[in-house]
Amino acid sequence: MAFGAIVLNIMNVDWNKTEYVNGVIIVVVLGVLQGSVFEFPVQTIATLIVGGETRKNKKARCDRFTIVLNYNLLALGRDDIDECMDTMYEAYIGNLSPNVSAVLVSATGAEELKQYETDVVNKFRSIIYDQLYNEGIAFAKNDHESIDPLHYEHVWQMYEDIDKALFIREYLHQICDRYAKEFMVIHRVSRVLRKCGQYQDLMLLSEGDDVAYTYCDVEYYQKSARRYGEPLFHQSEDVSNIFGRKFDYTLVLDGDTGVPRGMVFELLEIAAANPERGIIQPSIKLHCSLTDTVFMHLESMRQAIYSPMTNAVMALLGQSAYFGKAMIKNRIYIDKVIGTRTNLIELVPVDVLSHDTFEAAILHPMYAGSTHLLEAPSYNFVTWNIRERRWNRGEILLAMYFWKNGIGKPMRWIQKKFQKDKFNKTILRTESKLDFVSSYVAYSALRQMLMKPLLLFYVIIHISVHLRYRYASIIIIMFLVLVFPKFATCTKHNYKFVILESIASIVQFTPEAIIGCVRIVKAVQANLFANVKWIPQRAVEEEFRESNPFWFSFKHLWGYSAFALICGVLVILFLQRAMLVLVMLITLFLLPLYTGVTSLPVAAAPEKSMVYKSDKNAHVAFSVAATQGVYKSLGTLRASDTETENLMFEQSVVLNR
Repeated sequence: MAFGAIVLNIMNVDWNKTEYVNGVIIVVVLGVLQGSVFEFPVQTIATLIVGGETRKNKKARCDRFTIVLNYNLLALGRDDIDECMDTMYEAYIGNLSPNVSAVLVSATGAEELKQYETDVVNKFRSIIYDQLYNEGIAFAKNDHESIDPLHYEHVWQMYEDIDKALFIREYLHQICDRYAKEFMVIHRVSRVLRKCGQYQDLMLLSEGDDVAYTYCDVEYYQKSARRYGEPLFHQSEDVSNIFGRKFDYTLVLDGDTGVPRGMVFELLEIAAANPERGIIQPSIKLHCSLTDTVFMHLESMRQAIYSPMTNAVMALLGQSAYFGKAMIKNRIYIDKVIGTRTNLIELVPVDVLSHDTFEAAILHPMYAGSTHLLEAPSYNFVTWNIRERRWNRGEILLAMYFWKNGIGKPMRWIQKKFQKDKFNKTILRTESKLDFVSSYVAYSALRQMLMKPLLLFYVIIHISVHLRYRYASIIIIMFLVLVFPKFATCTKHNYKFVILESIASIVQFTPEAIIGCVRIVKAVQANLFANVKWIPQRAVEEEFRESNPFWFSFKHLWGYSAFALICGVLVILFLQRAMLVLVMLITLFLLPLYTGVTSLPVAAAPEKSMVYKSDKNAHVAFSVAATQGVYKSLGTLRASDTETENLMFEQSVVLNR
């Protein structure tokens, strides 16, 4: 297919009017560009052949497996903590079982915020205790309608044969106290390996190691190494609770990753049927509400439209990428990625950002598309661009390790020249061995990133080349990327969304030839000069929410509009045959307007319920206090006793911050 495209490109050049060098360059650039996008039609055809439906994964009984729901956080403010704790509570209470624990591994630095994390955990423990206490009373009264069905199946049912009076007197407090204490927070001592290090240290603590032995070698990691034998976590009751528990699985999550009710049990059943798999990768579902922005809905829509292709490709490859949020089998992970004190492996580079690529290369994740985790899309184009820039930086670091001679050595040499005393030369202890499938998956994001400069180069150089069919090549490329995949995903039920998403994609991604190159330059600059200025997405989101979206879109993106206007005038005055350039510049000029429009909510937010009242410094909980005084009551509800009792058995506690 690629060879045929090259032949057609050669035939399309009018060699009588085109300089030979320019003609050769454009044929080569087009060949590489078309070769990069041919995976889209190949995936589309594969989806049409094998079908894009969600595959059902094999399952087996999983009663004996234990799992920890691991949330990882580096909080910059109380809002970060509130969001993460709310999400962790929903995940834990919706998957309550004797075999399920929830642990927030915190890398937060400020002592005030660390204390706040501990306080909020204690408040949620009180909520958990109170909710289970009321369910236990209802269970003793045989009032099963007042009990969460999942809680009855996995918690209360095992006590059916116990005398109910004895149950209340001898068992109920211990049950409530036990489940409340399984909602935990531990504070990591080191920040080595960032998020990946957080859950690696959690696994090691669970295995019975509470002091560091990984990433301690100064010969390999220089200033990035931590001190051998230092504690993994600051001592606490929760650290003691986890030590030596030997959890079978760790469900790695980000602070905003939602876990649907009962989903943990499905994942464990899939894992039980596939014990050789080191990672079980659920699909990631972008979810949003009517009060969220147009951009968030477009992102969610885009993912839903392309999900059949993901299902088909993962089924054909027999493995998945690791998205950084998945269920990991601890023993396999430690044996193949971390190593032991006497046989260190340390597969993940100490300075890498995209750790998941190295883990996936050796663990070959299994795609569990029949289950899903929940994640919110980017708020608008600006926050999406910030996230993409951070990911681009990670991909460049990956390239330095994948091609250590062609890219790694030159980049390290430049880093040493510019960073001087700040330069930290590191050595990878164990190199990943990528097979064909792992390579295809690992290089996917890199291929998409490199399409941007190739496309920009083509748009510029095509001005100096005489082509018989001037716009045929670019039209084919855009068709293959934006339109042809829809043949495998468009149905009579979603065609309106497909059309809307296609129009939005043209507006959003046409200027990507320029914006994508700017991101790459900034990512390279950050890697070379170590002058990373990270803008938290939450701060940008709050800025947009509190201000006029059009004004703040212009504030963040006015430079692109000014650049497009100046270049557009110059192109009109001095260049001919530059229609492609003008189209790209027009969409670039309109980008702040597009961002402003898509930053608007789909629908106005309804008035908040008055049932739960709270401020940013306290969570309202139920008024049933632990009888032994283990936890402090968190306040009362402004509702009658009947209303409180009815609300007690909702699926989750709605917490307004």
